[in-house]
Amino acid sequence: MNNDKIKLLVVSVGGSPAPVVFSLNQRRPAYVVYFTSATSRKTVRENIEPKLEFKPLDHEIVVTPDEEDLGLSVATLLREIPRLLNLWSLDFAELLGDYTGGTKTMSAALVLALAERGCSYSYVGGRSRSKDGLGVVLDGYEKMLFLDNPWDALAVGSCRDAELLFNRCRFMAVRDLAIRTATRTDRHRPFFEALQYLAEGYYAWDSFQYKSALEKLKRGESLLRGYAAASSQAAVRKFYQEVVVNVPLLENICQEIGRLVKSQPGKKDLAAAGPVGEQRSQLVMDLVANALRRAEIEQKYDDAVGRLYSAVEKLAKYRLLTVFAIDNSAVDLTKIPEALQAGLCASANPRENNKIQIPLHKSYELLNDLGDSLGTAYTASSEELRKVLGIRNMSLLAHGFVPVRKETYDKLLQITLEFMQLEIADLPRFPLLNFAGEGL
Repeated sequence: MNNDKIKLLVVSVGGSPAPVVFSLNQRRPAYVVYFTSATSRKTVRENIEPKLEFKPLDHEIVVTPDEEDLGLSVATLLREIPRLLNLWSLDFAELLGDYTGGTKTMSAALVLALAERGCSYSYVGGRSRSKDGLGVVLDGYEKMLFLDNPWDALAVGSCRDAELLFNRCRFMAVRDLAIRTATRTDRHRPFFEALQYLAEGYYAWDSFQYKSALEKLKRGESLLRGYAAASSQAAVRKFYQEVVVNVPLLENICQEIGRLVKSQPGKKDLAAAGPVGEQRSQLVMDLVANALRRAEIEQKYDDAVGRLYSAVEKLAKYRLLTVFAIDNSAVDLTKIPEALQAGLCASANPRENNKIQIPLHKSYELLNDLGDSLGTAYTASSEELRKVLGIRNMSLLAHGFVPVRKETYDKLLQITLEFMQLEIADLPRFPLLNFAGEGL
């Protein structure tokens, strides 16, 4: 504990003033809050202040309405301490709680009121007590004891909140929580520092910012590695292993995007490196996984259906580019068999330099005409696909006014998975935090 940082001492006061006087004279804080009962309030004036060897800049007496009511005592402190911190331009990091005096209920209230604020505590013990060692500390035998906040040492509250938020894809809230918690705990600081970068990474991944996501995940994985190896918590080790699996997966997505970008007009032709055949697109699979998170975690079915639509669209684009070196946003007609050109141009948008842009269904028709198995599969299920995609086109996020229902999402997901020959288990999966209420 940094003694120079402590400017405010909140001390509970009971019928034995000597330990309180000892604590104050040892600490000599600039500000003091006396937490008293109606009965012990006068003790401050009569038996504590006259014996102080220093004069604080300011002080306040906070009186609990009932020294035996834990709820009322906690509520009083939760109301008054922030008010006084604001009055004196201080924060909780500059506060020390001394729970030596007062009733047992008052001492418990002081500890509870400060527990989630990362404050440290002090307690006046002693080498000699009255009543054969069972009573109060005898005057002159006091000894200061300083204790870390046990709540932050265990990080129970932060783990509980991080688990809830992370598993609900509230990654930026997790980032903020991790930053705050890392300043409050020494033992578990590496975990929360790692969690900060991992939360930022998964937020970026969830927002399709793949390059940034990879940088953050690598940083978080590196920070978490040693902590996880030494941890006795199976939940921490499992979380780390799931992050380890995600890193190369994300690298594959980034590499795939890089190859696809190079194949765009004016870029190096992807076909020059040779066709990749019918391997699965990691990017397309990630779009489907993103749709699952929107629907099953957030119940945002319009967003989910939009992502499924994009996945079906991107799959055609991926196949045309990687197998035939054809960009459906700028189709070079010289690469298309002459027998197919007339039908292809019928519903296409003309571009410059004898190029055209073709929509989703035309892209799959072209794949079918070129003898590609994906085009054949689309043709077989095109009626059902068009029906559901038509509903999506009339949604609020597309061209209409009708929100997508869960039933529509479920149907389109089923069709998409069957069409792509995927199982949900094939899709990229974000890790989950599961401390089972045990903390770290």
